[in-house]
This record gives sequence, C-alpha cells and structure tokens, in this order.
Amino acid sequence: MSFATISSKGQITLPSNIRNKLDIRPKDKVEIIVRGEEIVLRSVPSFRALRGSIHKKRGSAHRAMEAAVSRHVMEEE
Repeated sequence: MSFATISSKGQITLPSNIRNKLDIRPKDKVEIIVRGEEIVLRSVPSFRALRGSIHKKRGSAHRAMEAAVSRHVMEEE
C-alpha cells in the first residue's frame, strides 16, 4: 500500500513504485474515476505505447488505395 499527500494546490505525487509498475512517465495522462467514496486512477495508453501497433499496408491493396486517392486529387484540380 502506498500513500500520497494532497498539496495546497490539490495536487498529488504518485509514488515511484506505482509509476514504475504502470510505466507512467512525466506528461502521461491518467483517467480519474469517482466510485462512491473512492477515487480510481487509470493509466491511459500514450502514443508512445501505441507506436508500431499500426503497420502501413503493402501490396496490391495499398497500391489500389494510392491510385484511388491520386485519381480523386487529379479530378479536384
């Protein structure tokens, strides 16, 4: 169990063991949920964590998509 103190500005510092366990770094976002008398903080995935999860399409589907976009752009001009 970990404890934190509320500052005069209403801020808390998450203990380092919790930040490390959840891989929370400076400027990361957390979701704040109120459940009755409890406050729950949930780590929100950052763009850093999502890096590499979406891959560029390759092959004929990718070429077809690029051709369709090119045709649309040419029609607009």
